[in-house]
Amino acid sequence: MTRSLARWLAPALVAVAAPSLAQNGMPVFGRVLTIQSGLQGRVMWVDGTANLVRTATPEGIRDIVARCRTANISTLVIDVKPVSGQVLYASKVAERMRRWNGRDVPDLDILAEFVQAGHAAGIEVAASVNMLSEGHKQFGAGMAFGRPDLQSVAYVVDRALVTANGNRLPVRGQGDPEDRKRPLARDDTYAAPPTGEAAGTLVVTMSPTGEVEAMADVAMWGDEPIAAPERGRLLALTGEQTDWAAANIQPGVSARFDARGKRVPSAEEPAEKVAVFVSPYQAEARKRALDIVREIASNYAVDAIVFDRLRYANLYNDTSDAARRAFEQWIGKRVASFPEDIISFDPVPGEPPRRGPLFRPWLEFRARTIRDLISEAAAAARAARPGIQVAAYVGSWFTEYYGVGVNWGSEKLPVRTSWATPDYNEAGYAEQLDWLTTGCYYGYPTRDEARAAGASPGGSVEAAADVSTRAVSASVPVYAGLYAVNYKDRPKAFEDAISAACRFSNGVMIFDISYIYDYGWWDSLQRAMGQPALPPHRVPGLFLQMRAARDAAFDNSEAARSAGTLSTVPWQAGGG
Repeated sequence: MTRSLARWLAPALVAVAAPSLAQNGMPVFGRVLTIQSGLQGRVMWVDGTANLVRTATPEGIRDIVARCRTANISTLVIDVKPVSGQVLYASKVAERMRRWNGRDVPDLDILAEFVQAGHAAGIEVAASVNMLSEGHKQFGAGMAFGRPDLQSVAYVVDRALVTANGNRLPVRGQGDPEDRKRPLARDDTYAAPPTGEAAGTLVVTMSPTGEVEAMADVAMWGDEPIAAPERGRLLALTGEQTDWAAANIQPGVSARFDARGKRVPSAEEPAEKVAVFVSPYQAEARKRALDIVREIASNYAVDAIVFDRLRYANLYNDTSDAARRAFEQWIGKRVASFPEDIISFDPVPGEPPRRGPLFRPWLEFRARTIRDLISEAAAAARAARPGIQVAAYVGSWFTEYYGVGVNWGSEKLPVRTSWATPDYNEAGYAEQLDWLTTGCYYGYPTRDEARAAGASPGGSVEAAADVSTRAVSASVPVYAGLYAVNYKDRPKAFEDAISAACRFSNGVMIFDISYIYDYGWWDSLQRAMGQPALPPHRVPGLFLQMRAARDAAFDNSEAARSAGTLSTVPWQAGGG
């Protein structure tokens, strides 16, 4: 039945695509078709470490499968290579996880057990792999800690307030990593904490030109907040910092802010709190990621492999020597000042980074690197197990996702932003996949609910799912991901969020099953899911034909000229 469905869809899609494009300005007909056909992806994520107690026995795994079958879940994603890089299956490539968070991990092949139980219940089983994460900072676990040569390199800032005689007081700006040893240089106001805690706090205000305007003990100021001068900064100093101020600055003197950039291994980077990333420019790290993909696809009858953390940690990572050499080869010339010709830090705390002349080409180069790696990984999986599907897990904030070096949209989608090169779309990798899940991690199901709460409508599941489907341009089915924590104690809102995900994308992904157990939300899942549904990625050739229909209707159309401008949804922590 599904094959016959796919055969007759292509001509019908060509017929309906043109008016859809004319009306919407983007090819969103993919989600319309799946809704009208009753197709819907229902994906449940099983985090590797959060569920170790439940997955420690075959009985626990069978309980997960049975509950998901009752809730009409169609696909289980099993996290078998968590952030630490240690694996939860029988591997000859990677270290097996033996102990976690003070507990021994049983010698059970979790992936094999899920494949057996899931398939017996008619549920797909996918294996998730954290591709470029090889260490967990909070537990000090993972291969990367012993191999700093494979780690990606972060460009970090050392800020200071500098006096005329060169004495330095380390500071941080708004947006810099938390560091209680460094006072925060604010551009807003300082409200004194409760009486007693503020004793000994010295507030220094500085003009935009660096002149110290005032120095005042909070205890003498009273209850009124202290405001920074217009375009200036203020610092609240305590302890030894006040001694430094007494010896080095006073009202009327000039000082300046200084920002020194330095490169450090990923394990030492303060901005990334959890993962230790390895560099995609290191041949050994790249080979390891591909070998793990091949191993899983070769040895386990999984239906799909899902690529997680196939990205960089952030905008300032990877600036390794290997990355520099690869970039210079790509642009065909030497970078005179690296990485300052790409990006540098404004000396004034809280100001955005300065973009160098090579900033935009660098973003395209990074995204092409990830596109090439995902293409290699997909090819490796498909060669090892013909018929296997490949998918990816990313954040839904497409217009902000350049910061982690990824274009997960369609290669056909022109990207018209201030940071994108004219050819940035060529780094899009949606066409490499069979399906995609995007983290639509917001606490409001719809735009209207966000507006009613006084929040930005972009911070809603509806808006994020809409952007996600538009960005992939009918290349693959998109399943809007929900973070269950956002709906704690609000089961009805959780059900509404599932509904919004399915209406504005091609289905839903729920992260993660541990919260469904903790919150007792199995009844909520059953109500939201209703009857069983076939995932669109199970219809052979469906989205390949949809791509052809899209291309036929999209080429040379007015819609093509207006494409590439997507709504902004706010960045969130997490999401691939």
